[in-house]
Amino acid sequence: MWKVIRASVAGTSHAIGDRPCQDDCFADVVHSSQGADYLVCVVSDGAGSAAEGGKGSEMACVTARTCIEAALRDLGPNRLESALVEGWISEIRRVIGEAAERRGLTVRDYACTLLGAVVGPGQALFFQIGDGAMVAACGCAQGVVFWPDSGPYANMTYFVTDDEAFSRLQVVVASVQIDELALFSDGIQRLALSFEQQSPYAPFFEPMLNVLRALEPGDCDVYDERLASFLNSQAINERTDDDKTLVIATRRTS
Repeated sequence: MWKVIRASVAGTSHAIGDRPCQDDCFADVVHSSQGADYLVCVVSDGAGSAAEGGKGSEMACVTARTCIEAALRDLGPNRLESALVEGWISEIRRVIGEAAERRGLTVRDYACTLLGAVVGPGQALFFQIGDGAMVAACGCAQGVVFWPDSGPYANMTYFVTDDEAFSRLQVVVASVQIDELALFSDGIQRLALSFEQQSPYAPFFEPMLNVLRALEPGDCDVYDERLASFLNSQAINERTDDDKTLVIATRRTS
């Protein structure tokens, strides 16, 4: 059974400016129409330059969750397919577009990145637009699903709201048994990844995974707060002033 913890915390630069956290996330186990368990994780990072980036990330996560849950209810004997993701992205863009129109704003005012994973029995679907990253482990192998798509210039990335969103969408479906998974926004990608080797930085993940592996699924909720405290600790804030989101899940016991 999956054990999952998740947290989003405001960066120190946002705290100084009295701005709320513009990240959002969702992570939980969802049952398919066939009764199978699927781990569903979504992370979104609202653009700091967007007036409603935080609202955009919230709408992206809520809409993605709704779309994925509906897809799993209708899955039947079929398996996950990459074609599903374009429909989910279209719905997110529609929801954001309608919100922008109601308020007399532009969709760019709700700009946000998006990372998602749907992990079922012997199969996993991953998708991403923009930076941040996902780390997945299968047996003794661990790797980054998509390298952060940060664009050609510093402090640049791509967003769900961009005109070219579908051309920047990365999707992969793999017939593998994923045992552990982490999703995170760009606020901690320099801590969680080795950019020289383009690989996960194991010392960042292993202490948290060791704790999580020893837990029972019902004991995880209290660790959401502990994860938030860790992300807001001095040791982390000395290395990044951005908003930070981290989702970690395992079904290992040791």
